[in-house]
Amino acid sequence: MTSETVINDPQTPIESTIDHSFTQTQLRRGGIILLAFVLMRALLWGPFWTQPTPTDPLQYGGLVLVTILVGSVGLVYLGFTRWVGVDIVPWWVDREHLFRDIAWGLAGFIIALIVTAGMALGFQSLLGPRPPNAPVAEAPSPVGTLLLLVFGFAVASFQEETLFRGFLQTELADRYGAWPAVVLQAGAFSVAHVGYYPFTAWYLFAAAFAGGLVYGWLRKRRGRLLSPGITHGLLG
Repeated sequence: MTSETVINDPQTPIESTIDHSFTQTQLRRGGIILLAFVLMRALLWGPFWTQPTPTDPLQYGGLVLVTILVGSVGLVYLGFTRWVGVDIVPWWVDREHLFRDIAWGLAGFIIALIVTAGMALGFQSLLGPRPPNAPVAEAPSPVGTLLLLVFGFAVASFQEETLFRGFLQTELADRYGAWPAVVLQAGAFSVAHVGYYPFTAWYLFAAAFAGGLVYGWLRKRRGRLLSPGITHGLLG
């Protein structure tokens, strides 16, 4: 069987297609962007101040807009394309497999729900029930729902998939192998929510780890970020 036959076989897993040739300068600058992202998120969305919620669409929409401009456009997109020197568009889109990537992203949403729920129940059996004052999401209005989707795709999905599954997982896979990279980046992804989630909300860190495993697996399976990006965006 030729390599061309393997590539064109729709049943054959697509190997990682994101370039592994980061220079030391690119690694250092990418790491700085990753750290800056964690700090920025803790300041904008962490527990240090009371953020507006989707029940207040005007203020919440303003915060989402600021986060898109500062984080998605400035820090992540311009940071990688201009400062790190990496074109991240091919990280996300493979036109030859576009519809299959979309289908995998939708299927990944169901898988992520199952995995996240299972892991949360497992941690609950070990650590006890959620604290009685644990935050519970309120059902938003149609405008609030739209803003949540904008946040999910333009902020959470784009920023975190580019940084953790595009940059970090690629480098970890190059050093330690594909499957260790999936687990390691999921752990880093969970820890990176410190400052965004309160320390007492262990169930949220468990959910982030479970989600990171699914996103990382989709990144490994499909070779691009579109599939995990769709899954992540739908989960929010």
